[in-house]
Amino acid sequence: MKNKTTKKDIIKIISKILKISPQKIEKIDNYEKMESWDSLAQLDIISAIDKKLNGKIGKVKNIAEIKSVKKILLALKKKSLIV
Repeated sequence: MKNKTTKKDIIKIISKILKISPQKIEKIDNYEKMESWDSLAQLDIISAIDKKLNGKIGKVKNIAEIKSVKKILLALKKKSLIV
C-alpha cells in the first residue's frame, strides 16, 4: 500500500525551500509576508511538490499562480493529491 502525501509533508517541503519553520509557514501563510518566497522559490516549491506527488501536480490548474500555503493545500486536496 502506498503512503499518501499529507498536508504536513507539503508544509515540510515549503518550509525546507523557504528556510522557515513549518509552524511559521502555517501562521504567516501569505507569500508576500515571507521574504524568501520569490519567483525562484515558487518554482522550487512547485517542482519539489511535483516530485513528491510523482508528477501529478499538473492536475492542478494554475498552480504556479497560487501564492498561499493554504490555497496550495486546498488545491491539492481538491484533486485528491493529498490527504
